[in-house]
Amino acid sequence: MWGRSQQYLFLFVISAVISLVVAIAQPATAQITQATVTEILDGNQVFIQGQQAAVNQVASQGQQVRTGSSRAGLRFSNGAAGRMRPNTSLVIGQCIQLQQGAIIANGPTNACAGSVRAATRGTTFIMEVEGEKYKCLVLEGSLAMTATNSDKEVIIEEGKQVEVEKSQIGEVRSISPEEILEILNGSLFQGFTRELPGIGNLRQSLQRLYPNIQLPNLGIPIGIPRIPRLPF
Repeated sequence: MWGRSQQYLFLFVISAVISLVVAIAQPATAQITQATVTEILDGNQVFIQGQQAAVNQVASQGQQVRTGSSRAGLRFSNGAAGRMRPNTSLVIGQCIQLQQGAIIANGPTNACAGSVRAATRGTTFIMEVEGEKYKCLVLEGSLAMTATNSDKEVIIEEGKQVEVEKSQIGEVRSISPEEILEILNGSLFQGFTRELPGIGNLRQSLQRLYPNIQLPNLGIPIGIPRIPRLPF
């Protein structure tokens, strides 16, 4: 006859095993089926399927989201989030299919552009498209990049970037302090009021990678000490 402590131990072990099996069985990233517009900045030129969009409007799988002179924040159905620069277009699907412009994405999502695919798990990264040239910059975490005409997989760690031209993945190089400051003071960060998920992890990574630069505010609320209420 088992004692109560042995029963608890047995139940704990069974629960841990089940959790481990479920975690292993789950895919690294869930497919994106929708994207909700969470913010619109600098005017109202955000469109879903060519129709002007508003905050809280939803783009479904296969639909295009496009910005004109405005910027937009998105929340994806799998818990990931993104921001779009002006003059950017993407299609919602199994990956965030970037057609032109630039996005920053955070969370469990994949991105693709032309013949290039970036697979990630909880990474904060930027993807840019200009004609037939693509660029990917990893700010926190890491991702694996592949091209459809090659079996080669390139791992890009945080603080690194790579350019792709004519489906050829270039050499991985560091993001310089000057480049990171330009990014953080640019259109994908400044002015947004909704935080990217895991913004604290991003700040820690940047402080570790660039200890000698003064990081701008990334949208983390600055705590203001509360004045205790008087008892009258």
